Amino acid sequence: MNPNLKLRMMTALIGVPLILMLLLGAGVEGVAFLAWGISMGMLFEYSKMYFTLEDAFLKTALLLVFNTVVHGLNYWLTVGLNNGFLGLGPFLLFFVSFLFLVPRLLHYGGKEALNSELGESLLRRHVQELMAMMLGWIYAGWIPLLMVSIRTTSSGKFWLVLALLMVWACDTFAYFAGRFFGKRLLFETISPKKTWEGLIGGFLGAVIVALIFAHRFLPNESAFEITVLALGISVASALGDLCESMLKRAAQVKDSSNLLPGHGGFLDRFDGVIFALPVMYAFLWLFF
Repeated sequence: MNPNLKLRMMTALIGVPLILMLLLGAGVEGVAFLAWGISMGMLFEYSKMYFTLEDAFLKTALLLVFNTVVHGLNYWLTVGLNNGFLGLGPFLLFFVSFLFLVPRLLHYGGKEALNSELGESLLRRHVQELMAMMLGWIYAGWIPLLMVSIRTTSSGKFWLVLALLMVWACDTFAYFAGRFFGKRLLFETISPKKTWEGLIGGFLGAVIVALIFAHRFLPNESAFEITVLALGISVASALGDLCESMLKRAAQVKDSSNLLPGHGGFLDRFDGVIFALPVMYAFLWLFF
């Protein structure tokens, strides 16, 4: 067996039961904790990839503290910050603090700094990092809040588990289908190993797993609706994987980190989940 595959399986044997325990046995609190943990891991890795100035530690710390506050408020207020305009408050606060507070603390945003070529370059880099992190926080900090919103719906814990199972099934079936049957490259410039055969195998795997799970835990839902949902989640998962590959290629790294042996990092493992969550939330909002 491939050594990397062994590591993937060992990590999954530890991680999957832990995740399922939090989703199924720990109520909304467990889901909120899981969403926070996933977002913290992803944001830490994103910061390592895109914060390159000397103030990288301070920016990372500010981002992680802000993320913790927002996830705490999302749970404590019992109304999802991502469900309405209430969430714009902390988002704008984060933007303002990043734009003005950090340059002032580091002394490259003042008049003297702007009068020097070095100061202008640093300020430009700071604003570029700010723009990158606006995208990064929506991607890795904001979207995980949807886990709590999904959990609070009717049969929410089963829908949430189903979303994760479909993403994992899509990844697993795509991996083996691509390895044994892959010939036609999907998107060579972004991810040179992914193939159309792997993509199709991932779609089929997600549909099969979704139908089996729904038959047991969501028996009132039609097979047609579950199939449509599985295909939507599969497309979203594949796009999430490709987008994360693009981010890594832009940052010139192979894996987002080595925090999850065999899987890389949190971004590597949950890239598809991040794109799948809005699809699941939209499905429940439209039909339930």
